[in-house]
Amino acid sequence: MNTEKNMPVLFVGHGSPMNAIEKSPAREGWKKMGKKFEKPGVILAVSAHWATEGTFVRTADTNRQIYDMYGFPEELYEVKYAPAGSPEYAGKVLNLLEGTAKPDNSWGIDHGVWSILCNMYPEADIPVVMISTDVGASPEQLFETGRKLQPLRAEGAMILASGNVVHNLRLVNWDMQDGYAWADSFDTAIRDAILSGNPSIPLGFRKIPDVQKAVPTIEHYAPLLVALGAISKTDSAAVFNEYRELGSMSMTSYMWE
Repeated sequence: MNTEKNMPVLFVGHGSPMNAIEKSPAREGWKKMGKKFEKPGVILAVSAHWATEGTFVRTADTNRQIYDMYGFPEELYEVKYAPAGSPEYAGKVLNLLEGTAKPDNSWGIDHGVWSILCNMYPEADIPVVMISTDVGASPEQLFETGRKLQPLRAEGAMILASGNVVHNLRLVNWDMQDGYAWADSFDTAIRDAILSGNPSIPLGFRKIPDVQKAVPTIEHYAPLLVALGAISKTDSAAVFNEYRELGSMSMTSYMWE
């Protein structure tokens, strides 16, 4: 499927699994995104919750739904979302990543992806290829992974990277509806850099004040770097779902088209 226009790249802050079913600004934003674009032929989903040493790609023609969260209301576990896979596009991903990625069907479609897609595309009629997040890679290597995937955008593939710019579960405050000052500051620094087209700041995120609090572990931030690599010089960036919650969680999301 070749298109005259590249399909978009999205980085989506997924936050709490309850965003899949509860009324929230994030959920409303996801629903709007599903109506904004031409329907993709396939979605290449880079998930923070498939955190691995090395890059792995699900090549099966089906997607097993994974409920990789615990202690939530039963209603959440009743959500069913298991779109087809795409061995064809999985093969293209493996070819483009030139031997740096391997096939692996042990994982499935986790809540970092299905919580978003069950609101964007509730019919589950778009194939999804799951791609793991390499937590052992450098920021530059993650960016390069995205760059290598960029050509598939012209072949009908939307690239969806799911994580959170700020994600610190140890500092979550369930009574807060906004963010700590340090979370706001870090999130804003990344936003300003992205909207000005300056990838050097997100790539050099460890130099930003309070990075130890904002990004205590890499897996939720890393998908952003893959997304940044996948954009082209002609893409323009836009922000959506820009807010913080629970003190230490950023929901801020981006699209490039």
